[in-house]
Amino acid sequence: MIKNILVSIGDTDYEKNAFDYAGQLAVLLGTHLSCVFFQDSSHGGSAEVAETVLRRTEKECALYDFLDYHIEAVAGNPRQMICQKAHSADLVVVGLPEDIKTRGLKLIQTQIDDVLAHITKPIIVVHEQCTLLRKILVVNHGDIYSDHVLSLSAEIGELTKSEILGLALSNTTQEATDIKQQMEAYLQFYDVPTEFLTALGFTVTNILENAEANDCDLIALSASHHGRLYEMVFQSTTQTVVKLANRAVLVTK
Repeated sequence: MIKNILVSIGDTDYEKNAFDYAGQLAVLLGTHLSCVFFQDSSHGGSAEVAETVLRRTEKECALYDFLDYHIEAVAGNPRQMICQKAHSADLVVVGLPEDIKTRGLKLIQTQIDDVLAHITKPIIVVHEQCTLLRKILVVNHGDIYSDHVLSLSAEIGELTKSEILGLALSNTTQEATDIKQQMEAYLQFYDVPTEFLTALGFTVTNILENAEANDCDLIALSASHHGRLYEMVFQSTTQTVVKLANRAVLVTK
């Protein structure tokens, strides 16, 4: 059950958008919202910047009816501190700049790569043009990690009154059909409208094209479980979806 959402706030457009997304989601889910400004060299390490961000966030939080929240500044590298602060949250929301679509696909580790590799809690990565929830694409490729995605998506879908589109992916038609039937059996106990699709291959194209074709606002999938060396050399399917999607992406461990 989601009781506390942690959102990384700041003075960039994508951090402001992450706050808007997290604030609305916290109201819909009836959860506490922890707004944290990570004060590091990328923000100039300036106390003045921190004060401005905290003051603006306080005013914006006050605009929400029935929102339980707190706001704080934390010194340190966001790559490390987001993961550390996440231990006290059930769900984390961070923003992502649009230039990640090109810069982030080079063979270098970006901040979001490090966060995805180390964070132990579910995380929603919000792009600058994301809208709030109406329909969730839940990606399932038949493992235990996909079960985690499905259960969290079902909870969010029920509380936000969003539709769920289950996408069953496998290397054979029979396996994909079996996964689809398992998703149907699980979701029958939730008060959410559902649809289901099958496709061959856990690929970036299958995920992004189905999200686009079915007008889904959120893509939900499990994190990669390759070794760290592999992910430093190759981009996993999950990492690539996070960077290329033009909608929010929920990643669970």
